[in-house]
Amino acid sequence: MLILRDPAQLAEVTQPDIKALLQQRFHNICDPEPYDWERHGYFVVLQSGDTAESVEQAVGINLLGSLFSDEAYGDPGYMPDFEFLLNHNDAFYEAVYIANDDGYAQVFIIPKEGADKRILQLCEEFAESG
Repeated sequence: MLILRDPAQLAEVTQPDIKALLQQRFHNICDPEPYDWERHGYFVVLQSGDTAESVEQAVGINLLGSLFSDEAYGDPGYMPDFEFLLNHNDAFYEAVYIANDDGYAQVFIIPKEGADKRILQLCEEFAESG
Protein backbone atom coordinates (compact mmCIF):
# COMPACT_ATOMS: atom_id res chain seq x y z
CA MET A 1 0.00 0.00 0.00
CA LEU A 2 1.03 3.56 -0.59
CA ILE A 3 0.56 5.98 2.30
CA LEU A 4 0.66 9.52 0.93
CA ARG A 5 1.35 12.32 3.38
CA ASP A 6 2.77 14.78 0.87
CA PRO A 7 1.62 15.81 -2.61
CA ALA A 8 5.18 15.12 -3.85
CA GLN A 9 4.50 11.41 -3.25
CA LEU A 10 2.00 11.40 -6.12
CA ALA A 11 4.91 10.38 -8.36
CA GLU A 12 4.57 6.92 -6.75
CA VAL A 13 0.97 6.51 -8.00
CA THR A 14 0.98 4.70 -11.33
CA GLN A 15 -2.75 4.62 -12.16
CA PRO A 16 -3.66 7.84 -14.05
CA ASP A 17 -7.28 8.00 -12.81
CA ILE A 18 -6.22 7.62 -9.19
CA LYS A 19 -3.37 10.10 -9.55
CA ALA A 20 -5.71 12.72 -11.06
CA LEU A 21 -8.24 12.29 -8.24
CA LEU A 22 -5.54 12.55 -5.57
CA GLN A 23 -4.08 15.70 -7.15
CA GLN A 24 -7.53 17.25 -6.96
CA ARG A 25 -8.09 16.07 -3.38
CA PHE A 26 -4.75 17.46 -2.15
CA HIS A 27 -5.73 20.78 -3.71
CA ASN A 28 -9.31 20.77 -2.36
CA ILE A 29 -8.33 19.89 1.18
CA CYS A 30 -6.17 22.85 1.98
CA ASP A 31 -6.15 25.50 -0.75
CA PRO A 32 -4.90 28.20 -0.29
CA GLU A 33 -2.81 27.11 2.71
CA PRO A 34 0.01 24.54 2.48
CA TYR A 35 -0.88 20.89 2.93
CA ASP A 36 -0.03 19.53 6.39
CA TRP A 37 -0.83 15.84 6.84
CA GLU A 38 -0.89 16.17 10.64
CA ARG A 39 -3.69 18.71 10.31
CA HIS A 40 -5.48 17.59 7.14
CA GLY A 41 -4.95 13.82 7.12
CA TYR A 42 -3.50 11.48 4.54
CA PHE A 43 -4.31 9.07 1.71
CA VAL A 44 -3.86 5.32 1.51
CA VAL A 45 -3.80 3.65 -1.90
CA LEU A 46 -4.34 -0.09 -1.57
CA GLN A 47 -2.34 -2.33 -3.84
CA SER A 48 -2.65 -5.92 -4.95
CA GLY A 49 -2.18 -8.23 -1.99
CA ASP A 50 -3.15 -5.69 0.68
CA THR A 51 -5.66 -7.11 3.14
CA ALA A 52 -7.95 -5.53 5.71
CA GLU A 53 -5.54 -6.82 8.34
CA SER A 54 -2.46 -5.27 6.70
CA VAL A 55 -4.28 -1.94 6.39
CA GLU A 56 -5.21 -2.05 10.07
CA GLN A 57 -1.59 -2.82 11.03
CA ALA A 58 -0.28 0.05 8.90
CA VAL A 59 -2.76 2.82 9.78
CA GLY A 60 -4.97 1.57 12.59
CA ILE A 61 -8.28 1.46 10.74
CA ASN A 62 -10.15 -1.80 10.31
CA LEU A 63 -11.97 -1.35 7.00
CA LEU A 64 -14.23 -4.32 7.79
CA GLY A 65 -14.87 -3.53 11.46
CA SER A 66 -16.51 -0.83 13.50
CA LEU A 67 -15.15 1.60 16.06
CA PHE A 68 -18.55 1.81 17.73
CA SER A 69 -19.55 -1.83 18.13
CA ASP A 70 -18.18 -5.36 18.08
CA GLU A 71 -19.92 -6.05 14.78
CA ALA A 72 -17.93 -6.55 11.60
CA TYR A 73 -18.86 -6.57 7.95
CA GLY A 74 -21.25 -9.46 7.35
CA ASP A 75 -22.76 -9.36 10.85
CA PRO A 76 -26.44 -8.40 11.15
CA GLY A 77 -26.76 -4.72 11.98
CA TYR A 78 -23.21 -3.85 10.85
CA MET A 79 -22.79 -0.18 9.93
CA PRO A 80 -19.50 0.98 8.37
CA ASP A 81 -17.53 3.82 9.97
CA PHE A 82 -16.63 5.74 6.83
CA GLU A 83 -18.15 9.17 6.23
CA PHE A 84 -18.77 8.29 2.61
CA LEU A 85 -17.74 5.71 0.03
CA LEU A 86 -17.72 6.60 -3.65
CA ASN A 87 -17.52 4.39 -6.74
CA HIS A 88 -15.29 6.16 -9.29
CA ASN A 89 -15.57 5.20 -12.96
CA ASP A 90 -15.97 1.55 -12.10
CA ALA A 91 -12.17 1.47 -11.61
CA PHE A 92 -11.75 2.20 -7.90
CA TYR A 93 -13.49 3.22 -4.70
CA GLU A 94 -12.78 6.16 -2.39
CA ALA A 95 -13.59 5.66 1.31
CA VAL A 96 -13.32 8.70 3.58
CA TYR A 97 -12.99 8.46 7.34
CA ILE A 98 -13.29 11.77 9.21
CA ALA A 99 -11.47 11.56 12.54
CA ASN A 100 -12.45 14.86 14.18
CA ASP A 101 -14.52 18.03 13.85
CA ASP A 102 -11.56 19.87 12.31
CA GLY A 103 -11.83 17.65 9.23
CA TYR A 104 -8.77 15.43 9.73
CA ALA A 105 -9.39 12.59 7.30
CA GLN A 106 -7.97 9.26 6.30
CA VAL A 107 -8.89 8.58 2.69
CA PHE A 108 -8.60 5.10 1.22
CA ILE A 109 -8.38 4.45 -2.51
CA ILE A 110 -9.36 0.87 -3.29
CA PRO A 111 -8.69 -0.29 -6.86
CA LYS A 112 -11.13 -2.89 -8.12
CA GLU A 113 -8.32 -4.97 -9.61
CA GLY A 114 -6.35 -6.96 -7.06
CA ALA A 115 -8.02 -5.68 -3.90
CA ASP A 116 -9.00 -7.90 -0.98
CA LYS A 117 -12.30 -9.57 -1.98
CA ARG A 118 -13.89 -8.84 1.41
CA ILE A 119 -13.10 -5.13 1.07
CA LEU A 120 -14.50 -5.13 -2.49
CA GLN A 121 -17.73 -6.80 -1.29
CA LEU A 122 -18.17 -4.11 1.35
CA CYS A 123 -17.52 -1.41 -1.26
CA GLU A 124 -19.97 -2.93 -3.74
CA GLU A 125 -22.65 -3.01 -1.06
CA PHE A 126 -22.23 0.48 0.39
CA ALA A 127 -20.73 2.69 -2.37
CA GLU A 128 -22.47 5.62 -3.97
CA SER A 129 -21.69 6.77 -7.51
CA GLY A 130 -18.84 9.29 -7.54
